[in-house]
Amino acid sequence: MMNAKSIIAVLAASLVLSACGSNPTKTKSQAMPDWIVNEPAQAGHVYGVGSAQVYTNDAEALQRARDAARVAMVQKLKVTVGGSFSQDITESRQTGKQTMLVQTVRNTITSSIPEAQFDNLQVQENFVGQGVAYSLVHLDRVKATRLLRQRIGELDLQATDMNASVSANVSTLKQLQGLLPALTLMEQREQLADQAQLVDVNSRRPRKDEMLVNVEKRIQALLDSLVVTLSASDQQGKTIRSGLSKYLTDLGLRISNTNGDLQLVYGAQLRAVEKGGRFIVFASGQVQIKDSNGRLLSEFSKEAKGVSGASSSQAQVKAVQNLAESLGKELAISLLQKID
Repeated sequence: MMNAKSIIAVLAASLVLSACGSNPTKTKSQAMPDWIVNEPAQAGHVYGVGSAQVYTNDAEALQRARDAARVAMVQKLKVTVGGSFSQDITESRQTGKQTMLVQTVRNTITSSIPEAQFDNLQVQENFVGQGVAYSLVHLDRVKATRLLRQRIGELDLQATDMNASVSANVSTLKQLQGLLPALTLMEQREQLADQAQLVDVNSRRPRKDEMLVNVEKRIQALLDSLVVTLSASDQQGKTIRSGLSKYLTDLGLRISNTNGDLQLVYGAQLRAVEKGGRFIVFASGQVQIKDSNGRLLSEFSKEAKGVSGASSSQAQVKAVQNLAESLGKELAISLLQKID
C-alpha cells in the first residue's frame, strides 16, 4: 500500500510529465513580468512559478522552468490537503483484512498503471531574460476536480457492470477470470481519487458507494478462497514442496491434495558449490499452472540461491526457501497477468 509521501511523489511526477493546453508567447524583452515576483492568486485556482538557468538554449531552459513550476504547484496543493490525506487513502484502499495474495495482486496492478495526468493544466506564460528562463503554470481546481470525478464515475460504472455480468454460480477460477479486470479499474480509480482530493478546494476525496465496495469484497473473497494442488514433476521438486506449500499458505492460498481450482506442477534443480569456505546452493524451479481440467494457463521459471558458512545442507535450506518465495510471488502475478 502506498503512503501519503509516495502518493505525493507520484502526483508530482504526473504533473511534471503532463502536456499543457496552450502555447504561451515566449518573451525576451527586458521588462520582467510582475508574476515572477508577485505570483497570481485567485479563488479556486492554483499557480506555480519556476525558473532555470539557460545553459544550452532557451527551449531547454524553459522546459526545466515549466517542470519546476509544476512541482511548486504541487507543493502548494500538499499544504491544502492537510493530515487527513494519509488516513483517507488508507481507509479507501483497504476493504477488510487483506491477505498477502490480495496485496501482491493489487501492488502488481498499481505498478503497471500509467500515471494519471491533469487534462487542464496550462502553461500560462513564459519569460526568458538575463540568462534565466521563467514559467508560470495554472490549474483551475474546480474544473480539474469535475473532470476527475467524471472519470472516476465512468470507472465505477464499468466495474459494477462487470461484476453484474459475472455469475456467482460458476467456479471460483471462472469468477476471478471475469472479475480481475475490475480490480484494475478500481486501482485506476484510486489513483484518480488521490488527485481529486489533492486539487479539490475542500480536500474532499470521492467516496466509494456500496455497490463498488461489494465488488471489491467479492474479488477479495474469491482470491482468499482459491484452492491450489501441488504436484512435483521430478525428485528434486519434492524437496521444495514443504517450503513452497508454506509460502503459498502464508500468501493466503489454500493448499489441498485434490480438487484444486488451480494445479501447480513444479520441478526443481539444485546445484551445490563450495567457494572460499562458504557453501552455495543454486536452485532453479519451473512451474506450470493448470486449471481443474488440466488446461495449461501459464508457465514460468525462477532461480534462487542460498549461502551458508556452516554446511551445504543449510545453504540448501535457504536456497529452497528463497526459490519457494520467488515462485509464490510469480504465481500471484500470473493470476493477474497470464490467467485468462
